[in-house]
Amino acid sequence: MLALRAVPLLAATLAACRTVDAPVGDGTGGPAPPAASRPATGTDHLIFDSETGAPVTLEEVADALSDYDVVFLGELHDNDVGHRLQAELATALHRRRGNVVLSFEMFERDVQAELDRYLAGAIDEEEFLAGSRPWSNYAEHYRPGIELARREGLPVIAANVPRPLAARVVREGVKPVLRAPFAPRFVHARPEGEYYRRFVGVMSGHGGVEGVEVGNVYAAQCIKDDAMAESIADALGNARGETPLVIHWCGRFHSDYGLGTVERLKLRRAGLRCAVITMQPRVDLDAPLGDDERAAGRFVMRVPVQEQALRPGGAEDC
Repeated sequence: MLALRAVPLLAATLAACRTVDAPVGDGTGGPAPPAASRPATGTDHLIFDSETGAPVTLEEVADALSDYDVVFLGELHDNDVGHRLQAELATALHRRRGNVVLSFEMFERDVQAELDRYLAGAIDEEEFLAGSRPWSNYAEHYRPGIELARREGLPVIAANVPRPLAARVVREGVKPVLRAPFAPRFVHARPEGEYYRRFVGVMSGHGGVEGVEVGNVYAAQCIKDDAMAESIADALGNARGETPLVIHWCGRFHSDYGLGTVERLKLRRAGLRCAVITMQPRVDLDAPLGDDERAAGRFVMRVPVQEQALRPGGAEDC
C-alpha cells in the first residue's frame, strides 16, 4: 500500500490543485521567479494562442471560442488579475453567443436550490450567501460571474460534490459514497494514467498524509472531477432548443492538459468541442511560450506572480 508522508489531512485532501496553483517557475521547468505585482512591460497580463504561440487579445479569444460547447476557465484561485480576465471573457462570450450557462467548482451540488432562488430574485444576496457556503474570496473573485448571470438571466450550475463526501472518500474509499446524495453516478478513480501520475507528483512534492492510502486521496480528487463533469453533461443533455455554451470555472489542475474534469466530461458526452484556458503565473509575461504551457491549454493567460494564500472556508479546495 502506497501511503503519503505526514502533513495535515486537510492540506492533502483539499489542496491538490491549490499546490499547483502556486508559482511554478518560468513555465518551462525553470526555477520560480521572485514575486512581483506588475511586470516591467507595463501590462498586467498577456494571453497567448497555444497553437501559434502568438499573443492575442481577449476579444480574439472570445471570437475563437464562441462556437464551442464548453470552455474551461482553469484558474489560480487567488490571482486577482486572472479572475478579472475570467469575468471579462465570460461577458465577451455571452455577447457573442447569448445562450450561455455558467458553471462553478466553487459551489456544491447541494446548494443548487439556493443559487437558483437567488438568480430568480426570490431571495436577497445576504440570504443567498448565508445558505450557499461561498468561498471566502467570493466577493472579489466569483461574484462578478454570478451577478452577470443574475442580470442576464443565465443559468448557473453548482457543479462540485459536497466537501464532506470528498473527505469521506479519503477515509473510506470511493465505493461507500457512490449512492450518497449529490454524489456522481459513477467515478473514474483507477490509479493509472497521466492524471494520476501528475497528481502523485504534486502530492509527493508537498508531503502527504501518514497512514492514508494515496489511492483514496486521488479518488477524493476524482469524485470532484466526475461530479463537475456530470453536472455539465446533464445541463447540456437537458437543454431545450439550441445547445448552450457552458463556461466552467475551476482550479487549473482540474482542466489543464485536457485531463481531470475535461476527460471525464468527454467520457459522458463524446464529440463535445471543449476548450481549456490555462492560467500561468509569470514575471516575464512576454517570454516565448513554453512547450508545457502550449500543452496545458488552447489559450494561455499569463498573469503576474501573486502570493497564494490558503483561505479558510474553501478556496484551498480543488
